[in-house]
Amino acid sequence: LSASAQNPTGYGRIIGNDIGIVEKIVEQKEASTEEQAVKEINTGVYVFDNKALFNALHQVKNDNAQGEYYLTDVIEILKHNGQRVGAYRMSDFSESMGVNDRKALATATKVMQRRINDAHMANGVTFVDPDHTYVDVDVKIGSDTIIEPNVQLKGNTVIGEDCVIGVNSEIRNSTIHDGVTVTSSFIEDSEMASGSDIGPMSHLRPDAHIGENVHLGNFVEVKKATIGARTKVGHLTYVGNAQLGSDINVGCGVVFVNYDGVNKHESIVGDHSFIGSNSNLVAPLNVADHSFIAAGSTITKDVARHDMAIARERQTNKPEYWSKLPHKPEDK
Repeated sequence: LSASAQNPTGYGRIIGNDIGIVEKIVEQKEASTEEQAVKEINTGVYVFDNKALFNALHQVKNDNAQGEYYLTDVIEILKHNGQRVGAYRMSDFSESMGVNDRKALATATKVMQRRINDAHMANGVTFVDPDHTYVDVDVKIGSDTIIEPNVQLKGNTVIGEDCVIGVNSEIRNSTIHDGVTVTSSFIEDSEMASGSDIGPMSHLRPDAHIGENVHLGNFVEVKKATIGARTKVGHLTYVGNAQLGSDINVGCGVVFVNYDGVNKHESIVGDHSFIGSNSNLVAPLNVADHSFIAAGSTITKDVARHDMAIARERQTNKPEYWSKLPHKPEDK
């Protein structure tokens, strides 16, 4: 099996006669200047008559520049023994690319990646920059989805229809349903339901399950947690080992405190609850439906339905304390 290479350097050359019969294969280091100019190369794939091959192998010698026994010498030996040798030339050289170093591996990878991306584009997926989008062979993408530059889709990831996967996002072994927007975020072993969005700079760690029309803003991390439909987690929040219901508002800087130094514990937050900014929810904890947690609270006890929980020191203002400061700046 042969192919025509624009740059045949490093490949054995197929030397044939005027009627297409192969005379011999010459390795790069053994080839003359004239033979090195030949573009038809050996792909390393052969079909032999076993008996003729085994007879020829006994005649192979190592009197060459490498001091090696070349299998390719068998071709010339077979010709001298009266056997007829032909070559089938492949129409696409990239099918026969040899990989002997990391540079060649990168070239072959680029060819395969372009084929994968082309197949998705033929199925109605938009790649803003196909040369800088990296999609594994097992990934599935629905039509009318937009994939922006520098996106990596890995493993058994499934992307639905009408999604937008934003620049620099990476998704591994996850399911993204229809109409989801991912903005510059990292998702692994998780699921996002239809109409939800995440990012920028957020992270879904393993076993994160995001419900329909959920909003996860910037710098949100979710791990081993379920977030119900229409819940909003705007920014700077950690949700770990938690079950959140639907229509919840989680304020900025909220932390679900799930680890006591030995074991992980779970928090449950009911539907339509409000979690104020800079609150800590110390697990194990159960916050019922329609409850309210005041900003800045550290909550360690369960909260009943319709209750407001507040756990912080009352503010104290000390009059004229400014004058007692040891290093006070001048008043303006």
